[in-house]
Amino acid sequence: MTGFALKLIAVISMLIDHTGDVLYPGQLWLRYIGRLAFPIYCFLLVEGFCHTRNLKNYMLRLLIFGIISEVPFDLAFHESFIDFGHQNVFWTLLLGLMAISLMSMVKYDNIYIRYLLQMMIAVPFGIAAQLMHTDYRWIGIGLIASMYIFHNIEVLKVGAGVVFMLPFFSNQIEYFGVLSYLPIHFYNGRRGFENGFSKWLFYVFYPVHLMVLVIIRETLWRF
Repeated sequence: MTGFALKLIAVISMLIDHTGDVLYPGQLWLRYIGRLAFPIYCFLLVEGFCHTRNLKNYMLRLLIFGIISEVPFDLAFHESFIDFGHQNVFWTLLLGLMAISLMSMVKYDNIYIRYLLQMMIAVPFGIAAQLMHTDYRWIGIGLIASMYIFHNIEVLKVGAGVVFMLPFFSNQIEYFGVLSYLPIHFYNGRRGFENGFSKWLFYVFYPVHLMVLVIIRETLWRF
């Protein structure tokens, strides 16, 4: 399974999730399907970091779309233009990318020391995510960091992911996110069909689909 295929799975499951949250809040099965999206996005973020040729541009894209997406995000989930109590997922991904970029500078041969130092580096970014109220907060940073630390050790990567995804979620819907490791397992390391247009399309899709859902809710669902 290519990276492009994983992106499609993440985008489709995210769309189903947000459709359920915004338009059909009583249909929990839509939310269950949607749990696949975030872990896949975290995995793709780590893959993108490992293969990017321009880290600054990568961070800049996340920053720009974090800003662009904030109003659609707040309108969709909080029905207000600005809500400082919850920030969209681009901010979580940006903080996670910043964390692993610093973690990658740790070069100790002793893996135990290296892992310990890398985890310590991730902590301030988890605190920042918590204080900023980003989507998934510190748990999202922990998931990204663990996927980076155990990038080449699948058993530990899955195990660490389960640690972050199960015990710390009060909402049992999140448990279904563990299923995301099935498509991740079949990732073949190839980018697949992707060009400049498709790459930007995945970024643009996030704020656009949220605004479409808001328009549908406000113009059709309430009349």
